[in-house]
Amino acid sequence: MITALHTTTAGIGPAVVLVHGMGDSGSVWAGTVEALGADYACTTIDLPGHGRSPAPSEQAAYEREAVLASIDAVLARTGPAVYVGHSLGGYLGLTHCLTRPDVIRGLVLVAAGPGFRDAAAMQDWNDRVHLSAPRLDVPRVAITTSLHTDSMVIDRLADVTVPVGLLVGSNDKAFMGANDYMERKLPDVRRRTVDDGRHRLMRTHPEVVAGLVRDVAAAAGLTPGRQ
Repeated sequence: MITALHTTTAGIGPAVVLVHGMGDSGSVWAGTVEALGADYACTTIDLPGHGRSPAPSEQAAYEREAVLASIDAVLARTGPAVYVGHSLGGYLGLTHCLTRPDVIRGLVLVAAGPGFRDAAAMQDWNDRVHLSAPRLDVPRVAITTSLHTDSMVIDRLADVTVPVGLLVGSNDKAFMGANDYMERKLPDVRRRTVDDGRHRLMRTHPEVVAGLVRDVAAAAGLTPGRQ
């Protein structure tokens, strides 16, 4: 089931596709897009049930494979891209690299994690997602995208062969350990930690996000003026 996602594109050059986390929208990347200037064609996505994208009533539209298929439709239009994902958006980026190799050229993960191998930790995460649902400005069914059902991503991190940038705040305790782990396991990785930074670094430190995007784009061979 594919949802026609709302997107906004600014700039000219190599493609950068930016995907937000649960409860946000593509607008959270405004500072990052501005910091990247006109050097890249930056496309922000609203996930299903978020922002200006449709909000299907069927749970199937929010399951992992359906959301990835909806993102595929965007990537088919942008061409070779650096994928930038915050939190849930980052997890989806990792999943995309593993299930659709050779589509994304580079990956930037902002305060994201690889999921869980331990069943109890996975259940604890899912319980917290359900508890947070009433505070989010999205349909209740949309939280389906944030629920974890397997350990595929964390088990296969070594299979992610594209250049990866990791960005996490030192005060984002829930994701510091996850980034430490990914830094050890990913084959081609560069890591930045923002002192006193919290979870939404694209809001507080957009220039740092943009700098890491430029580094990953260069490593992927997608430099300004070249595609």
